[in-house]
Amino acid sequence: MYLDKSKIRGVTLIELIIAMGLGTVVIAAVITVFSTTVRYNSDNLQMIRLNQELRGVMSLISRDLRRAGYFNSATITSTYLDTFGGADTGSYGFNDCIYFAYDIDADGATEDSDFIAYKLEAAEIKQGTGASVNTSGSTPDFTCTTKVSWESITEYDASADRSDVQITNLQFAPECSIAGGAVSTGFTCTGGIAVRNITVTITGQVITPVDNTVVTRTLTETIKLRNDSGA
Repeated sequence: MYLDKSKIRGVTLIELIIAMGLGTVVIAAVITVFSTTVRYNSDNLQMIRLNQELRGVMSLISRDLRRAGYFNSATITSTYLDTFGGADTGSYGFNDCIYFAYDIDADGATEDSDFIAYKLEAAEIKQGTGASVNTSGSTPDFTCTTKVSWESITEYDASADRSDVQITNLQFAPECSIAGGAVSTGFTCTGGIAVRNITVTITGQVITPVDNTVVTRTLTETIKLRNDSGA
């Protein structure tokens, strides 16, 4: 079969340039969509991680606060576990540390491990334990600054090349109310049946590794103290 080469037509330079231009536009659009998806997924994963860590810490603190003052043996005369230490104003200028006690192992005995504290320090939440009963053997000389050893329960290292959760706010706001009466700030509550609550606020943030976006989350929970005969 004879092929007439005069009828064969190739791609002109103009057509080639147009095709390359269209291809470039398509590739750029695909890259943009991919980049946006990666950024969105990164932000979403960091928000999920931040939520999980804040909720885990809030759950730990709230469970401990609800047990404040618990004593397994009602026959024990010592009432140190019924004394709720309260919230201290720390280096951040507000109530960023709280301390209390309860019978953790339910043995009806006074032990160092029964004393618990939580505070904010260096963008980390720390748990304190290991206080002791004072020489009188009745009430603890345990506070946020005395007879306590601290351990971080959240991790933040500003110099590390990774996106740790940074705690920017931990606040314990106490309130006291008399049944049928007004609500007052703090634990100064006299007369009638007193109801004491602690409102815990935790704010944390992470920085996404893709574009350094700051993702922030705040959790707030109000906890009623079930055994709060102390001041």
